[in-house]
Amino acid sequence: MFTETFQSSGSSTCLDARSTNKYASIDKLRHSCIAEAEQAVNDGLIQDVTSVLDAARPVGEKRRLCAIRFAAEVCERLEAVICRAQQSDDGGTGAKRSCEVNSLSAVPAQKKAKTVGGMAPATSSSFQASEQTDLMLHSHLIQWISFQSSSEDPSTPASHEPEIQSGISALVGFVDEALAEIAADTVHDISMHKLSTFQKAESIATDNDSYQQFEVALTMDTGSCTDIVPDHKDAVMMVAVKQFAQEQHRACRYLAYCTRKLFTTQLNRRFAWGLTACGTTVRACLFAHDKVLSSEAMDVSTSDGRRVFVELLTNWTMCESWRLGYDPTIRYDADLKHWEIDAYDSETQLTRSYICENICCNAYSIFGRHTRCFVAREKTADPASAADQDSPKVLIKDSWTHPISPGSDVARDEVAYLREIRDELAKDNTLNGTYPRLEAGGMVQIMCSDGVADDTTQLILEDIAEDTRAKVLNRIHRRIVMSPVGEPIHNLKSIDELIVIVGDVMAAHTAIAKRCGLLHRDLSDNNIMFHRDANGGVKGMLVDFDNACRIADMENMKQPDCVGTLPFMSIGNLEMSGMKRTVLDDWESLIYILCWLGTVGISQADQDSAKAVRDLPIKNWHRNSATNIANSKRQFMHDEGFFVKHILQHILNAQGFEELRKLLFILRATLFSNKHVSSSAQGCLTLPPPWAIDMGIAQPKVPTPSDTQFLDRDVDPAITDSFARRAEIAGVIADELLGVTQKFRSEALERINKGNTH
Repeated sequence: MFTETFQSSGSSTCLDARSTNKYASIDKLRHSCIAEAEQAVNDGLIQDVTSVLDAARPVGEKRRLCAIRFAAEVCERLEAVICRAQQSDDGGTGAKRSCEVNSLSAVPAQKKAKTVGGMAPATSSSFQASEQTDLMLHSHLIQWISFQSSSEDPSTPASHEPEIQSGISALVGFVDEALAEIAADTVHDISMHKLSTFQKAESIATDNDSYQQFEVALTMDTGSCTDIVPDHKDAVMMVAVKQFAQEQHRACRYLAYCTRKLFTTQLNRRFAWGLTACGTTVRACLFAHDKVLSSEAMDVSTSDGRRVFVELLTNWTMCESWRLGYDPTIRYDADLKHWEIDAYDSETQLTRSYICENICCNAYSIFGRHTRCFVAREKTADPASAADQDSPKVLIKDSWTHPISPGSDVARDEVAYLREIRDELAKDNTLNGTYPRLEAGGMVQIMCSDGVADDTTQLILEDIAEDTRAKVLNRIHRRIVMSPVGEPIHNLKSIDELIVIVGDVMAAHTAIAKRCGLLHRDLSDNNIMFHRDANGGVKGMLVDFDNACRIADMENMKQPDCVGTLPFMSIGNLEMSGMKRTVLDDWESLIYILCWLGTVGISQADQDSAKAVRDLPIKNWHRNSATNIANSKRQFMHDEGFFVKHILQHILNAQGFEELRKLLFILRATLFSNKHVSSSAQGCLTLPPPWAIDMGIAQPKVPTPSDTQFLDRDVDPAITDSFARRAEIAGVIADELLGVTQKFRSEALERINKGNTH
């Protein structure tokens, strides 16, 4: 169920260091992932959460009671074996000190059984530890629990880490075998996960820190870790091992690095557990979508510490799969060799099942929305067959979103937005296929002991103390089924096709803003897609309304929130200015997208002939601070000469890019240097920053008296900021911009139809 591999053919939802691109080597990507892990731990780690272990307990009453009883039995067996091994070591001396056992194991088995529902007891008399078991624990576990790290120097080589790893493997193996034997003697109707460990070396060094990758796999298939070489797709959780107790923070950083791979390789991963073992100190970590919750220390050199650790391992073995972090609504069918996905529709309150055919977008981060997208078809009624091949393909989007705009109290609901767009625009045939048509959508439903529950961060953390839960952002798990299925921009065949789909997308954008009152707010190269008709023609499609917002709600925001994809965000958005956001912010994003595509190309062939981004002025938009990106954009967009010199002159000289150059020239002029507005509504500068004076950029003009011919003639003269003045007449300027894209679209479509495409 949890062991199927897959290949991701998509990219992440934003253009950043995690994206796979030709300019980032594997080594650079690895180091960026390490940096991400360090930031996650530095900013998101909550330490010593007493109740975090409660989140691993089984929910079902019978499972929970069995887990309590089984853990006590395993502890008793473990302490007996340790006692024998230590007595053998010291020839019988010091046995009283060495054989200290926890309080649970000291209670007679028959008495313990009565406290958990009167089930048949499984006493230690039924367990005879073999000589081989004793030898294994003596050579590995005993070395680990006797390991003294406090007196060591952390700057010395980590020579004892393999011993710690072997000790963990020995203990996990012992617990697994004991639980299997106890369960076989007492219960037959409770499924249990299989505990096993495997090691996989991966040398990563940063800041003089060297890591050894060590993973723990709990699987439903007992052969999955023996028949094949295990990988991240098989692991339920990761274990980060360090030699010294004071290296906990470093262990957490590497644990975060490894856990990122779980989210990347496992389609049905909701959240993740992890372990750190620093010397004899073990901690459990729960990776939510914005925080890492770390338990209090479990010191395996003491019987109390071993007891708590064994209880945790037992709970992980016996708990429901959704408590381990898996999504039971995404299942792998080993017989038919496909993934099956359930989608609940909140409007009809019905659930449909789909068969996944391809993964076009996957989770590529430790924190965040963890957006995954699947191409699928609806499942047939015949359980022996796969999808209905006559049914149309759909796109399933699965993500963890925050229902409230950050920094405000404005609610966001992509499902509600798509339903409203579908109902409002359904009769407009000219817009068919230019926006995602909602087929089904709602919150993911998880079957719990109390019935069906909405899947949220609070559900994951329901057993965590309230004061800790309050520190974690409550995300909701949404799944949306849409059609048609779009293709990414890089699959376009020409610049003319790009111009056509831009016209389609912005026509949809305008209709959605005017007729539905919704602003997209996250135009990017990933959110502009296309699909082809039966004759090969292209139709552009605006997707991903995760960050959309009602225009009426934005007008009431005290401080507009900053959302979008960094390289393509508008200047006002980057600067988090107090002025209201309008459709012009999205049009500004479109200009930046086209500048980027014109510079680096849209296809692999274009990109092979493009200059490295690091040698171009536009590089400052890609990896920089929001403030520096905004300053760079102000510089290039304010003055026509600078725009031509620093942007247009770097547009590729390949076939068709001249048309894109013309389109960009007119779009910039219409937005920033519109001749139909007064001089005070033109440009990007209100107060000249030092760099503008040094570079000789024309100074902004002072406000002029209202002129009856200017579009901003009725705007308050006291509004002197050019962006603010344009925002007051955003709809009129947006109509001009739409007219420009439609004219270029018609010309490009005519060239395509005549076979003269660029």
